[in-house]
Amino acid sequence: MSNLQKGIGLILLSAFSFASMSALASLAGELPFFQKALFRNGVSMVISAMILLRYQRHISLPRQHMGLLTVRILCGIGGVFCNYYAINHLLLANSNSLSKLSPFFAILTATVFFKERIEKPQIICIFIALTGSVFLIAPGIRQFEAASLVGLLGGMFAGSAQASLRALRKRTAIDGPTLVFLFSLASTVFALIPSLVFWEKVTFRQLLLLLGVGCMGAVGQFAMTGAYFYAAPKDISIYDSSQILFSAVMGYLLFRQIPRGTDFIAYTLIILAAVLLFLHLRRTDKRDAAA
Repeated sequence: MSNLQKGIGLILLSAFSFASMSALASLAGELPFFQKALFRNGVSMVISAMILLRYQRHISLPRQHMGLLTVRILCGIGGVFCNYYAINHLLLANSNSLSKLSPFFAILTATVFFKERIEKPQIICIFIALTGSVFLIAPGIRQFEAASLVGLLGGMFAGSAQASLRALRKRTAIDGPTLVFLFSLASTVFALIPSLVFWEKVTFRQLLLLLGVGCMGAVGQFAMTGAYFYAAPKDISIYDSSQILFSAVMGYLLFRQIPRGTDFIAYTLIILAAVLLFLHLRRTDKRDAAA
């Protein structure tokens, strides 16, 4: 099996795991979104801490980049909280579609705050993706879904976190497991505070489901990390959009969720934008290689 095939397999596993994470969070019932986020990030914190201890890695924080690290953590926390709020109030496929807008917001963030160059094809892809989001936020002239707007905000936060993370990795030698641990630790603390104040009783079934949320989230995160170890994002990132399809199937099988016509338009536009961005990145890479 080639490295590209391994990368594709792992990115599909990551997409399936994150879709399963969302499904398990929905199955856990009407618990507060921050309580679900607590389990999601708590499990990741424990696993990443075990990895750091296993390989005896010391946490070293670059003082000159603490501001950038703080932005990455806070935006990441905002993305997680908004995503779980959206999962609590939207169809699975809708909440996951809005979270898949993060790469487009990452481009915008990198352009505005980190002065990275943006090309015309990228602008077109962003426009198509955001047009798709409109069909989720305002499916009708007199309809407006606040939960979808929160989901869109989650995509914005996640995109800003991705851009900050990329800038951080370029400027410092801080490694991936350390970044995962720091983010998981901070997000667990942020989720713990409201959870202690507004804690809702959890049944044994809900506890198992919430632990499953954390485990599937961790599997998805590590599978994505492994995928990008074997293959470049330009070669496999398009397969991450399969999370929307996985979520649509799980939503129907588990909850009999049937998307509206406007929802299907949104899915199509967002996936189309991802495909076009994928093709643009491949053309850019070939052009740079030939130069």
